[in-house]
Amino acid sequence: MKASILSRQGFSLDRLAGFCAVADAGSIVGAARGDAVRQSLLSRQIRELEECFATELVRRQGRGLVLTDAGRELAAIGRSQFAALDDFAALSGQKPLSISMAAPESAYQWIVLPRLAALKAAAPRTTLVIHHEDNAAIAARVQEGIYDFGFLRKTPAKGETAIAELGHFDYVLAAPRSLVRGREWSLAEALRHLPLALPVAGAMRDAVEAYASKMALPPLTVLLDYTSYIHATAALRSGACAAVLPSIGLGEFPADRFMTWPLSPLKMERPPFSLIWNQRNASVRPAVAALAEVMREVLSF
Repeated sequence: MKASILSRQGFSLDRLAGFCAVADAGSIVGAARGDAVRQSLLSRQIRELEECFATELVRRQGRGLVLTDAGRELAAIGRSQFAALDDFAALSGQKPLSISMAAPESAYQWIVLPRLAALKAAAPRTTLVIHHEDNAAIAARVQEGIYDFGFLRKTPAKGETAIAELGHFDYVLAAPRSLVRGREWSLAEALRHLPLALPVAGAMRDAVEAYASKMALPPLTVLLDYTSYIHATAALRSGACAAVLPSIGLGEFPADRFMTWPLSPLKMERPPFSLIWNQRNASVRPAVAALAEVMREVLSF
């Protein structure tokens, strides 16, 4: 057997676990939870790891710490290895495996949770732990091994991240029929006359405003600027306004009570909705690799 990292002075699994706890908490104080003795221990363990690897792992920033590139890499390695050990302990004890995922709330509502029974049937010994995040955070945190899976409305840079495209959203303007009152409006007429719920910013808002300008419409009547499609569905459900939504989110809005106009006339990109996972995790955790294949099939639309 080759000389192990475990034989190096300054390295131990306990030190690595402590470093990962600090990385996750963002500070030694947070990881120690106010225990002064634990704070001192963690500070010493980080110094010893830096000496062991002859590289800087953290830098102080205000009252917290930021990881260096080497620190982020070591934390990612540590998380995947400890998660693999947790999987082994769970399987040995006949307990369910814990798998984490991060997504915008709308992705859970429209894609993941409606297919929960199929996921359970395919992976019966798995407990899913779901976290709400926005697109900006998900890719980085999956890359770092903080989450096992992530869902994005864009294609991230590959790196260590494996990607499976699940489908593309089609967008519509939806309105309560009570606001339309039997009129046969075109998309432009609907935008002209209806109070609207629109994304506060981004490609969709830009595309709607560009289309309104092209059609020489007067200023749009925006009742609600939203940052989440869950807010848009609630606004639409209230009956007070029309809302821009992905068509996949219209299941609770029956055609006899709501009208829709496809937004195909708008010029905008339709980035894929993608499942991502960390390839390092998958290489040491068979459950992650197996569930990735299951989700590619079950969650595609």
